Amino acid sequence: MANTVNRKATLATAVGAAVAAAAIAFTAPKEGVSLVPYRDALARNVQTVCFGETNVEMRRYTLPECTDMLDTSLAGYAQAVKDATPGFEQLSVGQQVSAIDLAYNIGLANYRASTLRKLYVARDFPAACDQFLRWRFVAGKDCAIAANRCSGIVKRREAERAACRGEG
Repeated sequence: MANTVNRKATLATAVGAAVAAAAIAFTAPKEGVSLVPYRDALARNVQTVCFGETNVEMRRYTLPECTDMLDTSLAGYAQAVKDATPGFEQLSVGQQVSAIDLAYNIGLANYRASTLRKLYVARDFPAACDQFLRWRFVAGKDCAIAANRCSGIVKRREAERAACRGEG
């Protein structure tokens, strides 16, 4: 019986070194990092740790553990986005990074069902890039309304749109 090695998927393996580096640099500061678990008030108080992780053991982590976790999580999201978006490899780095970041933030089911993904597949990039701005709601709140205190989502969507358009 052959001895198989179970290797953890990495972001660079999923999308290449350039997109991987850009995705980490793009997503990490937008998520922020917490080495200890906290309840994310914007996400209906779900327990969160590191760079927005919700499906891991809730305990204290080191920054290297959190960074490794982000790489692994983004690898899974990148592969799923790639699988759901025919021609993904031909997209610009900014278009790939913005799609991966959006899926990481809103979830794969939402990305797969999105008009944005459909417009990427149709190669209608101006319209696709504008779709990022529509994903400004969190827990039913419109984050474009200052009183809802979630303007970071709007800024993130603007950054995704800019990356998609090759502006950032």
